[in-house]
Amino acid sequence: MHLKTRVPARRVLREDVADAIRNSIMVGELRRGSRLDVTGLAADLDVSQLPVREALIALAAEGLVRAVPRRGYYVEEIDPVDVLDHYEIYGKISGIAAARASRLMTNQSIDELQALNDRMRTVEDPSQQEELNNEIHRRINRVGASRRLRSVLRPLSHGMDVRFGVIIPGWQSNAADEHDAIIAALRDRDAETARSTMEHHLSVNGQRAVDALTGAGFFVTSDEEGAAP
Repeated sequence: MHLKTRVPARRVLREDVADAIRNSIMVGELRRGSRLDVTGLAADLDVSQLPVREALIALAAEGLVRAVPRRGYYVEEIDPVDVLDHYEIYGKISGIAAARASRLMTNQSIDELQALNDRMRTVEDPSQQEELNNEIHRRINRVGASRRLRSVLRPLSHGMDVRFGVIIPGWQSNAADEHDAIIAALRDRDAETARSTMEHHLSVNGQRAVDALTGAGFFVTSDEEGAAP
């Protein structure tokens, strides 16, 4: 008997669905306290209900969604400190990977990072900017992170995902400048600077996210307290 690749395909689909719902939450399309209808989401995303349910379970583990027994799933209330803490933790773990990558990454790989960052600086499409940004971080993590670190970094890289290129003015240029500092530390084989610049990069992105989301009215106000079930 030959096994087919159905399980990995479903896993990828679940992650794609989770990304779509997560982004809708983080840009305010799905508001705090709103009920997440599985049937409606499946229809909107043109998928079956199974990957939607799997995605909602994953998002509940991230703290973006709350499961209410016999009532379904609701968008969870998120405070600014939740976002700040997420990026602070993400920065600490990514810093460990960057420090190790400074000792392990080849000169050619560092040159490729620089080329990706140079391209990120020039592209105009926000989705391309974000994909290039993610690829830079993926490559550093792939070299510097152990299996244990990768298991922690994977959900952190998706959780609290903000469409930086869409909602944060000047994000592209600032992020590219910060990447330059990280890449320079990697090239100098300076583990401590690689660690600290990576931590700073992600921590400051957390503050940028909070500022942008606050401006978009994402966070709950005193008038909205008690609105969620």
